[in-house]
Amino acid sequence: MSASNGRDMIKIWGDPATQLQLIIRRMGAIAVLFSLTAAVLNQGPQWLVITGLASLYILYNMLLCWRQAKPQLGDLVINLVLCAGLTAVGAVYSNILYHLLLVRMVLMVGRDQAMRLTLVIAFVYVTAQLFATHAMAADFWLDVAFNVISFALLSGTAVYMCNVVETQCENQGQIAELMRENAHHYELAHTDQLTGLLNHRAYLEKTADISQYILLIVDIDHFKKLNDAYGHLFGDQVLEMVGRMLKMSIRSKDMAFRYGGEEFALVLPSTSLDLGLKIAERLRFQVANCDFVHKGGRVKITISIGVARKSPNVACQDAFSKADSALYRAKRQGRNQCVVF
Repeated sequence: MSASNGRDMIKIWGDPATQLQLIIRRMGAIAVLFSLTAAVLNQGPQWLVITGLASLYILYNMLLCWRQAKPQLGDLVINLVLCAGLTAVGAVYSNILYHLLLVRMVLMVGRDQAMRLTLVIAFVYVTAQLFATHAMAADFWLDVAFNVISFALLSGTAVYMCNVVETQCENQGQIAELMRENAHHYELAHTDQLTGLLNHRAYLEKTADISQYILLIVDIDHFKKLNDAYGHLFGDQVLEMVGRMLKMSIRSKDMAFRYGGEEFALVLPSTSLDLGLKIAERLRFQVANCDFVHKGGRVKITISIGVARKSPNVACQDAFSKADSALYRAKRQGRNQCVVF
Protein backbone atom coordinates (compact mmCIF):
# COMPACT_ATOMS: atom_id res chain seq x y z
CA MET A 1 0.00 0.00 0.00
CA SER A 2 1.46 3.40 -0.97
CA ALA A 3 1.40 6.47 1.24
CA SER A 4 -1.60 7.83 -0.63
CA ASN A 5 -3.36 4.49 -0.29
CA GLY A 6 -2.61 4.57 3.40
CA ARG A 7 -4.23 7.98 3.71
CA ASP A 8 -7.20 6.71 1.72
CA MET A 9 -7.46 3.80 4.13
CA ILE A 10 -7.56 6.25 7.04
CA LYS A 11 -10.47 7.97 5.30
CA ILE A 12 -12.19 4.62 4.85
CA TRP A 13 -11.75 3.82 8.52
CA GLY A 14 -13.50 7.05 9.44
CA ASP A 15 -14.00 8.03 13.08
CA PRO A 16 -12.53 4.87 14.73
CA ALA A 17 -9.18 5.45 13.01
CA THR A 18 -9.16 9.10 13.98
CA GLN A 19 -9.87 8.15 17.58
CA LEU A 20 -7.04 5.59 17.53
CA GLN A 21 -4.61 8.23 16.29
CA LEU A 22 -5.76 10.64 19.00
CA ILE A 23 -5.36 8.01 21.72
CA ILE A 24 -1.77 7.22 20.68
CA ARG A 25 -0.99 10.93 20.46
CA ARG A 26 -2.34 11.48 24.00
CA MET A 27 -0.27 8.54 25.22
CA GLY A 28 2.82 10.31 23.85
CA ALA A 29 1.92 13.49 25.71
CA ILE A 30 1.50 11.50 28.93
CA ALA A 31 4.85 9.76 28.39
CA VAL A 32 6.58 13.14 28.07
CA LEU A 33 5.18 14.10 31.47
CA PHE A 34 7.36 11.37 33.02
CA SER A 35 10.47 12.85 31.37
CA LEU A 36 9.42 16.34 32.48
CA THR A 37 8.78 15.21 36.06
CA ALA A 38 12.10 13.39 36.26
CA ALA A 39 13.96 16.44 34.93
CA VAL A 40 12.31 18.77 37.45
CA LEU A 41 12.93 16.43 40.39
CA ASN A 42 16.56 15.68 39.52
CA GLN A 43 17.46 19.28 38.62
CA GLY A 44 20.18 18.05 36.25
CA PRO A 45 22.33 20.33 34.10
CA GLN A 46 19.90 20.19 31.18
CA TRP A 47 16.65 20.26 33.11
CA LEU A 48 15.55 23.63 31.74
CA VAL A 49 16.12 22.46 28.14
CA ILE A 50 14.26 19.20 28.82
CA THR A 51 11.40 21.16 30.38
CA GLY A 52 11.17 23.43 27.34
CA LEU A 53 11.27 20.59 24.78
CA ALA A 54 8.79 18.48 26.76
CA SER A 55 6.42 21.43 27.05
CA LEU A 56 6.64 22.06 23.29
CA TYR A 57 5.95 18.37 22.62
CA ILE A 58 2.89 18.37 24.87
CA LEU A 59 1.47 21.63 23.53
CA TYR A 60 2.00 20.67 19.89
CA ASN A 61 0.42 17.22 20.17
CA MET A 62 -2.46 18.30 22.39
CA LEU A 63 -3.23 21.08 19.90
CA LEU A 64 -3.43 18.48 17.14
CA CYS A 65 -5.62 16.32 19.38
CA TRP A 66 -7.93 19.26 19.95
CA ARG A 67 -8.13 19.85 16.19
CA GLN A 68 -8.53 16.08 15.61
CA ALA A 69 -5.92 16.33 12.87
CA LYS A 70 -4.77 13.22 11.04
CA PRO A 71 -0.99 12.54 10.98
CA GLN A 72 0.95 14.20 8.14
CA LEU A 73 4.58 14.22 7.01
CA GLY A 74 5.19 17.52 8.80
CA ASP A 75 3.85 15.93 11.98
CA LEU A 76 6.50 13.21 11.69
CA VAL A 77 9.32 15.71 11.15
CA ILE A 78 8.35 17.99 14.04
CA ASN A 79 7.86 15.13 16.48
CA LEU A 80 11.12 13.46 15.43
CA VAL A 81 13.01 16.73 16.00
CA LEU A 82 11.47 17.08 19.47
CA CYS A 83 12.15 13.42 20.31
CA ALA A 84 15.75 13.69 19.10
CA GLY A 85 16.23 16.86 21.13
CA LEU A 86 14.93 15.19 24.28
CA THR A 87 17.19 12.18 23.71
CA ALA A 88 20.23 14.35 22.95
CA VAL A 89 19.91 16.29 26.22
CA GLY A 90 19.52 13.08 28.21
CA ALA A 91 15.79 13.07 28.97
CA VAL A 92 14.78 9.77 30.52
CA TYR A 93 11.97 7.70 28.97
CA SER A 94 12.35 9.57 25.66
CA ASN A 95 12.67 6.23 23.83
CA ILE A 96 8.96 5.62 24.52
CA LEU A 97 8.09 8.59 22.31
CA TYR A 98 9.79 7.00 19.29
CA HIS A 99 7.73 3.84 19.75
CA LEU A 100 4.42 5.68 19.93
CA LEU A 101 5.34 7.91 17.00
CA LEU A 102 6.30 4.86 14.95
CA VAL A 103 2.97 3.12 15.54
CA ARG A 104 1.01 6.26 14.70
CA MET A 105 2.89 6.94 11.47
CA VAL A 106 2.88 3.30 10.28
CA LEU A 107 -0.90 3.34 10.62
CA MET A 108 -0.87 6.37 8.34
CA VAL A 109 1.52 5.25 5.58
CA GLY A 110 0.52 1.58 5.43
CA ARG A 111 2.53 -1.62 5.12
CA ASP A 112 4.51 -0.77 1.96
CA GLN A 113 6.22 2.23 3.61
CA ALA A 114 6.48 0.74 7.10
CA MET A 115 10.04 -0.60 6.71
CA ARG A 116 11.37 2.70 5.37
CA LEU A 117 9.66 4.63 8.17
CA THR A 118 11.05 2.23 10.79
CA LEU A 119 14.59 2.72 9.46
CA VAL A 120 14.22 6.52 9.52
CA ILE A 121 12.99 6.59 13.12
CA ALA A 122 15.63 4.06 14.22
CA PHE A 123 18.37 6.14 12.54
CA VAL A 124 17.23 9.33 14.27
CA TYR A 125 17.05 7.53 17.61
CA VAL A 126 20.55 6.00 17.31
CA THR A 127 22.04 9.30 16.13
CA ALA A 128 20.50 11.17 19.07
CA GLN A 129 21.75 8.51 21.46
CA LEU A 130 25.26 8.74 20.05
CA PHE A 131 25.17 12.51 20.49
CA ALA A 132 23.95 12.16 24.07
CA THR A 133 26.42 9.41 25.09
CA HIS A 134 29.95 10.69 24.58
CA ALA A 135 31.59 7.75 26.32
CA MET A 136 30.69 4.35 25.00
CA ALA A 137 29.17 2.76 28.07
CA ALA A 138 29.21 -1.01 28.30
CA ASP A 139 25.43 -1.30 28.00
CA PHE A 140 25.06 1.41 25.31
CA TRP A 141 24.79 -0.88 22.29
CA LEU A 142 22.67 -3.35 24.26
CA ASP A 143 20.19 -0.56 25.01
CA VAL A 144 20.25 0.61 21.38
CA ALA A 145 19.76 -2.92 20.06
CA PHE A 146 16.84 -3.49 22.42
CA ASN A 147 15.04 -0.34 21.23
CA VAL A 148 15.74 -1.00 17.54
CA ILE A 149 14.33 -4.53 17.89
CA SER A 150 11.32 -3.01 19.66
CA PHE A 151 10.88 -0.63 16.72
CA ALA A 152 10.81 -3.56 14.31
CA LEU A 153 8.32 -5.51 16.43
CA LEU A 154 6.04 -2.52 16.85
CA SER A 155 6.20 -1.77 13.15
CA GLY A 156 5.20 -5.35 12.36
CA THR A 157 2.35 -5.12 14.86
CA ALA A 158 1.13 -1.87 13.30
CA VAL A 159 1.30 -3.43 9.82
CA TYR A 160 -0.76 -6.36 11.10
CA MET A 161 -3.29 -3.87 12.51
CA CYS A 162 -3.44 -2.21 9.08
CA ASN A 163 -4.15 -5.56 7.44
CA VAL A 164 -6.82 -6.46 9.98
CA VAL A 165 -8.59 -3.11 9.72
CA GLU A 166 -8.37 -3.12 5.92
CA THR A 167 -9.88 -6.61 5.82
CA GLN A 168 -12.62 -5.56 8.24
CA CYS A 169 -13.38 -2.51 6.12
CA GLU A 170 -13.66 -4.67 3.01
CA ASN A 171 -15.91 -7.14 4.82
CA GLN A 172 -18.07 -4.36 6.22
CA GLY A 173 -18.30 -2.82 2.76
CA GLN A 174 -19.40 -6.14 1.29
CA ILE A 175 -21.91 -6.67 4.10
CA ALA A 176 -23.29 -3.14 3.60
CA GLU A 177 -23.59 -3.77 -0.14
CA LEU A 178 -25.40 -7.07 0.47
CA MET A 179 -27.75 -5.33 2.90
CA ARG A 180 -28.49 -2.64 0.31
CA GLU A 181 -29.13 -5.29 -2.33
CA ASN A 182 -31.36 -7.29 0.02
CA ALA A 183 -33.31 -4.14 0.94
CA HIS A 184 -33.69 -3.33 -2.77
CA HIS A 185 -34.86 -6.85 -3.57
CA TYR A 186 -37.25 -6.78 -0.62
CA GLU A 187 -38.67 -3.50 -1.84
CA LEU A 188 -39.08 -4.86 -5.36
CA ALA A 189 -40.78 -7.99 -4.03
CA HIS A 190 -43.20 -5.96 -1.90
CA THR A 191 -43.95 -3.02 -4.19
CA ASP A 192 -46.33 -2.77 -7.10
CA GLN A 193 -44.24 -1.42 -9.97
CA LEU A 194 -47.09 0.41 -11.72
CA THR A 195 -48.53 2.40 -8.80
CA GLY A 196 -45.61 2.38 -6.36
CA LEU A 197 -47.93 1.09 -3.63
CA LEU A 198 -47.29 -1.98 -1.51
CA ASN A 199 -48.50 -5.19 -3.14
CA HIS A 200 -50.55 -8.21 -2.09
CA ARG A 201 -47.57 -10.00 -0.52
CA ALA A 202 -46.80 -6.93 1.58
CA TYR A 203 -50.45 -6.75 2.65
CA LEU A 204 -50.35 -10.28 4.01
CA GLU A 205 -47.09 -9.67 5.88
CA LYS A 206 -47.77 -6.23 7.32
CA THR A 207 -51.34 -6.74 8.48
CA ALA A 208 -50.52 -9.99 10.27
CA ASP A 209 -49.03 -8.16 13.27
CA ILE A 210 -51.64 -5.39 13.58
CA SER A 211 -54.40 -6.31 15.99
CA GLN A 212 -56.81 -3.47 15.28
CA TYR A 213 -57.38 -1.20 12.30
CA ILE A 214 -59.96 0.08 9.83
CA LEU A 215 -59.80 -1.59 6.44
CA LEU A 216 -60.91 0.09 3.20
CA ILE A 217 -61.27 -2.00 0.04
CA VAL A 218 -61.30 0.30 -2.99
CA ASP A 219 -62.40 -0.86 -6.44
CA ILE A 220 -62.48 1.17 -9.68
CA ASP A 221 -65.98 1.01 -11.14
CA HIS A 222 -66.39 -0.60 -14.58
CA PHE A 223 -62.64 -0.93 -15.02
CA LYS A 224 -62.95 -3.70 -17.62
CA LYS A 225 -65.18 -1.47 -19.74
CA LEU A 226 -62.58 1.31 -19.47
CA ASN A 227 -59.89 -1.03 -20.80
CA ASP A 228 -62.14 -2.19 -23.62
CA ALA A 229 -63.20 1.33 -24.60
CA TYR A 230 -59.95 3.29 -24.17
CA GLY A 231 -57.22 0.67 -24.16
CA HIS A 232 -55.00 -0.88 -21.51
CA LEU A 233 -52.54 2.01 -21.62
CA PHE A 234 -55.23 4.38 -20.43
CA GLY A 235 -56.28 1.77 -17.86
CA ASP A 236 -52.72 1.75 -16.50
CA GLN A 237 -52.80 5.54 -16.31
CA VAL A 238 -56.02 5.37 -14.30
CA LEU A 239 -54.51 2.81 -11.91
CA GLU A 240 -51.41 4.95 -11.48
CA MET A 241 -53.43 8.09 -10.83
CA VAL A 242 -55.76 6.40 -8.34
CA GLY A 243 -52.75 4.88 -6.58
CA ARG A 244 -51.15 8.32 -6.29
CA MET A 245 -54.37 9.77 -4.86
CA LEU A 246 -54.56 6.96 -2.33
CA LYS A 247 -50.99 7.58 -1.21
CA MET A 248 -51.65 11.31 -0.83
CA SER A 249 -54.89 10.78 1.10
CA ILE A 250 -53.51 8.76 4.01
CA ARG A 251 -51.45 9.58 7.09
CA SER A 252 -47.85 8.50 7.65
CA LYS A 253 -48.89 5.60 9.87
CA ASP A 254 -51.46 4.32 7.35
CA MET A 255 -50.66 1.87 4.56
CA ALA A 256 -51.91 1.70 0.97
CA PHE A 257 -51.78 -1.49 -1.10
CA ARG A 258 -52.62 -2.52 -4.61
CA TYR A 259 -54.34 -5.73 -3.67
CA GLY A 260 -54.76 -6.96 -7.23
CA GLY A 261 -56.09 -5.81 -10.59
CA GLU A 262 -58.15 -2.67 -10.06
CA GLU A 263 -58.62 -3.37 -6.35
CA PHE A 264 -56.78 -1.44 -3.63
CA ALA A 265 -56.67 -1.76 0.16
CA LEU A 266 -56.10 0.91 2.81
CA VAL A 267 -55.12 -0.09 6.34
CA LEU A 268 -55.73 2.64 8.93
CA PRO A 269 -54.38 1.71 12.40
CA SER A 270 -55.66 3.49 15.51
CA THR A 271 -58.66 4.84 13.61
CA SER A 272 -62.34 4.90 14.52
CA LEU A 273 -64.97 3.56 12.14
CA ASP A 274 -66.45 7.05 11.71
CA LEU A 275 -63.06 8.51 10.74
CA GLY A 276 -62.43 5.61 8.39
CA LEU A 277 -65.73 6.32 6.64
CA LYS A 278 -64.86 10.02 6.35
CA ILE A 279 -61.52 9.16 4.75
CA ALA A 280 -63.30 6.82 2.34
CA GLU A 281 -65.87 9.46 1.40
CA ARG A 282 -63.16 12.08 0.85
CA LEU A 283 -61.23 9.71 -1.39
CA ARG A 284 -64.35 8.76 -3.36
CA PHE A 285 -65.16 12.44 -3.89
CA GLN A 286 -61.61 13.24 -5.04
CA VAL A 287 -61.62 10.48 -7.64
CA ALA A 288 -65.10 11.35 -8.90
CA ASN A 289 -64.05 14.98 -9.41
CA CYS A 290 -60.64 14.30 -10.90
CA ASP A 291 -60.06 15.00 -14.59
CA PHE A 292 -59.07 11.80 -16.38
CA VAL A 293 -58.30 12.78 -19.97
CA HIS A 294 -58.09 10.52 -23.00
CA LYS A 295 -57.23 12.06 -26.37
CA GLY A 296 -58.48 15.45 -25.28
CA GLY A 297 -61.75 14.16 -23.86
CA ARG A 298 -62.69 13.89 -20.19
CA VAL A 299 -63.45 10.40 -18.90
CA LYS A 300 -65.43 10.06 -15.69
CA ILE A 301 -63.94 7.60 -13.22
CA THR A 302 -65.60 6.53 -9.99
CA ILE A 303 -64.71 4.13 -7.21
CA SER A 304 -66.64 2.05 -4.73
CA ILE A 305 -65.33 1.44 -1.22
CA GLY A 306 -66.12 -1.16 1.41
CA VAL A 307 -65.26 -0.29 5.02
CA ALA A 308 -64.83 -2.73 7.91
CA ARG A 309 -63.24 -2.84 11.35
CA LYS A 310 -60.48 -5.31 12.25
CA SER A 311 -60.76 -6.05 15.98
CA PRO A 312 -58.21 -7.98 18.08
CA ASN A 313 -60.47 -11.04 18.18
CA VAL A 314 -61.11 -10.97 14.40
CA ALA A 315 -58.78 -12.69 11.95
CA CYS A 316 -57.24 -10.59 9.18
CA GLN A 317 -58.92 -12.68 6.50
CA ASP A 318 -62.29 -12.30 8.20
CA ALA A 319 -61.86 -8.52 8.30
CA PHE A 320 -61.02 -8.54 4.60
CA SER A 321 -64.10 -10.64 3.86
CA LYS A 322 -66.29 -8.11 5.71
CA ALA A 323 -64.79 -5.15 3.82
CA ASP A 324 -65.11 -7.06 0.55
CA SER A 325 -68.74 -7.85 1.32
CA ALA A 326 -69.39 -4.15 1.98
CA LEU A 327 -67.68 -3.31 -1.33
CA TYR A 328 -69.93 -5.65 -3.32
CA ARG A 329 -72.98 -4.17 -1.60
CA ALA A 330 -71.80 -0.73 -2.71
CA LYS A 331 -71.57 -2.00 -6.28
CA ARG A 332 -75.00 -3.59 -6.13
CA GLN A 333 -76.44 -0.34 -4.84
CA GLY A 334 -75.22 1.62 -7.88
CA ARG A 335 -71.44 2.10 -7.35
CA ASN A 336 -69.64 5.38 -6.61
CA GLN A 337 -70.39 5.06 -2.91
CA CYS A 338 -68.94 3.90 0.41
CA VAL A 339 -70.57 1.18 2.49
CA VAL A 340 -69.69 0.12 6.03
CA PHE A 341 -70.01 -3.53 6.94
